Amino acid sequence: MGEQVTGIRVVARVMVFNAGGELLLCRSRDGSAWVLPGGTLDPGEDLRTAAVREAAEEAGVAAEVGPLAYVQEFRSARRSEHVVEIVFRAAAPTGHPSGAALAGRVAEPAGPADRPWQGWRIQDPDGPVRECRWFTRAEVAALSEPVYPEELRDALWEDGGAVHLGLIHLG
Repeated sequence: MGEQVTGIRVVARVMVFNAGGELLLCRSRDGSAWVLPGGTLDPGEDLRTAAVREAAEEAGVAAEVGPLAYVQEFRSARRSEHVVEIVFRAAAPTGHPSGAALAGRVAEPAGPADRPWQGWRIQDPDGPVRECRWFTRAEVAALSEPVYPEELRDALWEDGGAVHLGLIHLG
């Protein structure tokens, strides 16, 4: 526990579910894992506003933010920071990227022929192409790729109240 933490960063994330009960996941920036949409709060921004903004920025989806789902903490010796992630449950009224949430960006369907908007890619001139997709609980559990946090594979699907997942020490 000898690491020197010089900063704290607060992150808002959302567990967005569509009308069919599927969970929205996006590929991480480096493409190595599936993660929930989310990011750092802007100065003066509250958690719920940040969660809505991040769902729009990262997935092009309008999210109706609901109750707190979980809190996760990370300490990174390499970056000398303590990150606190606050994650809310949310609903997506349309189930696909649309309107103001896209903010002028273009979304292309990438799902199967019978459900083209099960997955999509967002062309963002200011950032990487983002890939997002709706997953059933069984699909998340069966993914061979990493999913963060791992508890998304099972336990966090239940709406049993907020959970503190603990502190993870990163190298």
